[in-house]
Amino acid sequence: MSSRVIAHIEEERRRDRRRAVIITASLDGQDIDILDIGLSGFGAEGAFERHDRSTWPELGGRAELRFTDFKDRSLLLLVEITSVDTKKGRFGGNFIELSGLAFDVIQDLILHRDQRVKTS
Repeated sequence: MSSRVIAHIEEERRRDRRRAVIITASLDGQDIDILDIGLSGFGAEGAFERHDRSTWPELGGRAELRFTDFKDRSLLLLVEITSVDTKKGRFGGNFIELSGLAFDVIQDLILHRDQRVKTS
């Protein structure tokens, strides 16, 4: 297997490969867009600061992430929020536990299997 470095960011702490994607999803019922995904976690857009100066989502909090993949497989994943940047509107999280289906879906996304699907 060959690999190549796409980009390097000094602040980057993740240890898994991520694929840039745009997936419409929801986090605890709030609409978000997943921007990248890997087997241990994800990055998303949709963070904001509330009127009381607290952030959504809350750093260190747990939440339910829901989305449907290109094969129409619906997932519900428990995640822990590990970073929040309200100025950029971005946040990230780690998956608490992956079911077999969730592993398969994320692996398909990482390996670009969604781009190999033939449409009729």
